[in-house]
Amino acid sequence: MRKSILQLSTTRMFCLFLVLSALNIVVEMVEYGAFVYPDESNLWLQGISRGLYLITLLVTVFSLCIYTYSRFTIKRGVPVKNAVLSAIPAALGFLLIILSKVLFGGTSSDILLTICYIIGMLYSIASVVLACAYNGRTKREILSAIVVSHLVWCAMFIFQIIRKGTQVSSVAITASALIIYIFVENPKDYYEKSIPGVRNKDAFIAMLAERFARPKTFFIMSVIFIEKNILFTDSARKALEDEQKKVAEFARSDYQLSAYLSSWNTLSFMTGRADVVERFMSAINLYKGIGAGSYRFTFSVVEAPRIVKELDKAMQILTYVSGEYAYSQSSPNIVIDENIVDKMVYRNTIEDVVRQAVKDKSFDVYYQPILSVKEGSFSSAEALVRLRRRDGEKYISPEDFIPIAERCGLVQEIDDLVFEKVCSFIAKENLISYGIKTIEVNLSGNEAVDAHTHERLFRKMEKYHIPPNYINFEITDTSHITGDATFKENFTKMREQGFTFSMDDFGVGDSNILELLKFDYVLIKMDREFIWNCLDPENPEKLNVLKHTIDFMKKNGLHVLAEGVETLEQARILIDNGVEYLQGFYYSRPVPENDYIEFLNAQKGLVHKADGTAN
Repeated sequence: MRKSILQLSTTRMFCLFLVLSALNIVVEMVEYGAFVYPDESNLWLQGISRGLYLITLLVTVFSLCIYTYSRFTIKRGVPVKNAVLSAIPAALGFLLIILSKVLFGGTSSDILLTICYIIGMLYSIASVVLACAYNGRTKREILSAIVVSHLVWCAMFIFQIIRKGTQVSSVAITASALIIYIFVENPKDYYEKSIPGVRNKDAFIAMLAERFARPKTFFIMSVIFIEKNILFTDSARKALEDEQKKVAEFARSDYQLSAYLSSWNTLSFMTGRADVVERFMSAINLYKGIGAGSYRFTFSVVEAPRIVKELDKAMQILTYVSGEYAYSQSSPNIVIDENIVDKMVYRNTIEDVVRQAVKDKSFDVYYQPILSVKEGSFSSAEALVRLRRRDGEKYISPEDFIPIAERCGLVQEIDDLVFEKVCSFIAKENLISYGIKTIEVNLSGNEAVDAHTHERLFRKMEKYHIPPNYINFEITDTSHITGDATFKENFTKMREQGFTFSMDDFGVGDSNILELLKFDYVLIKMDREFIWNCLDPENPEKLNVLKHTIDFMKKNGLHVLAEGVETLEQARILIDNGVEYLQGFYYSRPVPENDYIEFLNAQKGLVHKADGTAN
């Protein structure tokens, strides 16, 4: 048991209780032999064995009392002052045992036995009172187990006071040890069932709390397993667990480090030595044990208490780093410093704003006009969500709050709020009267793989009497969802109802030619980064890439839109190469509803040339 337990102060105290219990039972056996086989020559053995039995009994119940105290105290361990004060009754018992011959005469020890049993019973009663008084500091089953174990001791002391000739202390010891072991200190409770040899998050938190209670420097190391595919199937989970098991075994055998599953994709380790950090980091960077897998490693380390000084903050920063931060980094190593902590604080601030905005339904929708080259008019626009800061002056970038909303499970609620606002705006302002033929709305991956999405969207459009073909949904990161059966079903049903779709951000990430061939898109939106690279004046040969891409799309019946148009020269080149729709700051930034209506009013009567300029 000692090899498998956590090195917590409470667990070490329980092990001390077990050792003292075993010692008490051995002494009791010796005492039994001395009294069962009376002999004048072993009177001294009777006296010594009786005294040792009582001393070890008092020490055993005292150790159980201290264990109970450590379980319910806010601070880890037991302060020396409290331990000394608690030991006073036991010390008085020791003194009485030593002076028993003088005080009680001869070998008569009935009074001594009664006094020692009463002292032991007081310890158990005090422990029960302490446990009940601070019951909110631990789980119910732990509280029950500890209280029952002390009540067993109380029953034993009462029985032995009444029946002095019968000893049942070993029964009380065995019962209490088993109860606490099974319900409180069972090492299996701290291990992952699916990953042998790896301790779970509860064990990690318990060990961290113990470490932070000491004024010594220590390091928290983590190996983060990063997987690109967000669809986490059973086979993918099994593969991850196998790889985590191999890394844990490697750390244990080569570096004597215990592995903790601090997050679903993260193994964490603790050490007090900086040289171990350096050697382990180098080993993980070179480790080939799972190199053939679909995961890449990111190693992170944080020094405590210099960077993080408390348990809650440590868990927050580790969760942040193993999630959003690690996925955005290309470096294999992350040394967590004050800068990363500040980023986490900023991220948490944004999350608070997002949650409140969802609750208050306070997201804004901006519209960016889109020029139709053929018609010479701004016949469509893209609806873009905006989130104000708490000061009400500036906006938080969607690039900042959308990923956070996705990880918090709030992006679907945001999508619904935005779509409701868009439908309401279309109906209220009668955008059809301005010549607007379509509004582009982003459809997140969460929405795309929700089985009820098509019904929910269709109901909202029916509510505002908007025909399905008036909305064109933009889909991003298609490679993560196109293999999903629910997405395919949603796509088919929405197409049958009249909705149309476009691929967003083509040319970056996973929005590529292979993906656009998988589904029936009507429009391809080329990302501004792709456009700017192709229009780089210092690399004119890149323009051929743009030409061939546009030709391929149009030959396959797709319409082409270019984002990020910021100059007249860019617009002319794009139009000359067959782009049909233009969107960017050259024409208009995204604007709120009132400003968009003003923009549309200003366009009435104006005829636009093919390059987007007006007559």
